[in-house]
Amino acid sequence: MIDPVKCVLKLANKTGVSEKIKRAGIAYMKQVMDSNASAGRDPMGLAATVLYIACQNYGDRSRSQKYFADAAGISDVTIRNRYQELRRKILVYQHK
Repeated sequence: MIDPVKCVLKLANKTGVSEKIKRAGIAYMKQVMDSNASAGRDPMGLAATVLYIACQNYGDRSRSQKYFADAAGISDVTIRNRYQELRRKILVYQHK
Protein backbone atom coordinates (compact mmCIF):
# COMPACT_ATOMS: atom_id res chain seq x y z
CA MET A 1 0.00 0.00 0.00
CA ILE A 2 1.33 3.41 -0.99
CA ASP A 3 1.55 6.13 1.67
CA PRO A 4 -0.35 9.17 0.32
CA VAL A 5 1.74 11.57 2.44
CA LYS A 6 4.89 10.29 0.70
CA CYS A 7 3.18 10.98 -2.62
CA VAL A 8 2.59 14.58 -1.50
CA LEU A 9 6.27 14.95 -0.58
CA LYS A 10 7.46 13.40 -3.83
CA LEU A 11 5.21 15.60 -5.96
CA ALA A 12 6.00 18.73 -3.93
CA ASN A 13 9.72 18.16 -4.46
CA LYS A 14 9.21 17.45 -8.15
CA THR A 15 7.21 20.64 -8.70
CA GLY A 16 9.35 22.86 -6.47
CA VAL A 17 6.53 24.34 -4.43
CA SER A 18 7.39 26.34 -1.33
CA GLU A 19 7.78 24.78 2.11
CA LYS A 20 4.55 26.50 3.19
CA ILE A 21 2.61 24.86 0.34
CA LYS A 22 4.25 21.50 1.06
CA ARG A 23 3.24 21.61 4.73
CA ALA A 24 -0.31 22.67 3.87
CA GLY A 25 -0.54 19.82 1.36
CA ILE A 26 0.57 17.33 4.01
CA ALA A 27 -1.98 18.71 6.49
CA TYR A 28 -4.74 18.47 3.87
CA MET A 29 -3.73 14.90 3.01
CA LYS A 30 -3.92 13.95 6.68
CA GLN A 31 -7.45 15.39 6.76
CA VAL A 32 -8.32 13.35 3.69
CA MET A 33 -6.98 10.18 5.31
CA ASP A 34 -8.69 10.88 8.66
CA SER A 35 -12.05 11.43 6.96
CA ASN A 36 -11.61 8.20 4.98
CA ALA A 37 -12.09 10.15 1.73
CA SER A 38 -8.97 8.49 0.35
CA ALA A 39 -10.46 4.99 0.27
CA GLY A 40 -10.17 3.54 -3.22
CA ARG A 41 -8.55 6.66 -4.64
CA ASP A 42 -5.22 6.91 -6.45
CA PRO A 43 -2.74 8.39 -3.94
CA MET A 44 -0.93 10.38 -6.63
CA GLY A 45 -4.23 11.91 -7.78
CA LEU A 46 -5.02 12.91 -4.21
CA ALA A 47 -1.51 14.31 -3.73
CA ALA A 48 -1.79 16.46 -6.85
CA THR A 49 -5.20 17.70 -5.74
CA VAL A 50 -4.18 18.67 -2.20
CA LEU A 51 -1.10 20.49 -3.52
CA TYR A 52 -3.27 22.34 -6.04
CA ILE A 53 -5.68 23.32 -3.24
CA ALA A 54 -2.78 24.44 -1.03
CA CYS A 55 -1.46 26.62 -3.85
CA GLN A 56 -4.90 28.17 -4.34
CA ASN A 57 -5.34 28.82 -0.61
CA TYR A 58 -1.86 30.27 -0.07
CA GLY A 59 -1.70 32.62 -3.04
CA ASP A 60 0.39 30.67 -5.57
CA ARG A 61 -2.28 30.71 -8.26
CA SER A 62 0.23 30.44 -11.10
CA ARG A 63 0.19 26.62 -10.89
CA SER A 64 -2.80 25.11 -12.66
CA GLN A 65 -4.60 21.80 -12.31
CA LYS A 66 -2.94 20.75 -15.58
CA TYR A 67 0.50 21.59 -14.17
CA PHE A 68 0.04 19.25 -11.20
CA ALA A 69 -1.67 16.60 -13.34
CA ASP A 70 1.26 16.51 -15.76
CA ALA A 71 3.78 16.35 -12.92
CA ALA A 72 1.85 13.50 -11.25
CA GLY A 73 1.26 11.59 -14.48
CA ILE A 74 -2.52 11.79 -14.20
CA SER A 75 -5.33 13.52 -16.06
CA ASP A 76 -6.37 17.05 -15.16
CA VAL A 77 -9.94 15.74 -15.09
CA THR A 78 -8.89 13.56 -12.14
CA ILE A 79 -7.81 16.66 -10.22
CA ARG A 80 -11.05 18.44 -11.09
CA ASN A 81 -13.12 15.50 -9.82
CA ARG A 82 -11.08 15.05 -6.62
CA TYR A 83 -11.18 18.80 -6.00
CA GLN A 84 -15.00 18.77 -6.05
CA GLU A 85 -15.15 15.77 -3.70
CA LEU A 86 -12.60 17.06 -1.21
CA ARG A 87 -13.93 20.59 -1.16
CA ARG A 88 -17.34 19.29 -0.07
CA LYS A 89 -16.08 16.67 2.38
CA ILE A 90 -13.12 17.94 4.31
CA LEU A 91 -11.53 21.20 3.29
CA VAL A 92 -14.13 23.37 4.97
CA TYR A 93 -11.87 25.79 6.80
CA GLN A 94 -9.71 28.44 5.19
CA HIS A 95 -6.13 29.33 6.11
CA LYS A 96 -5.33 32.39 8.21
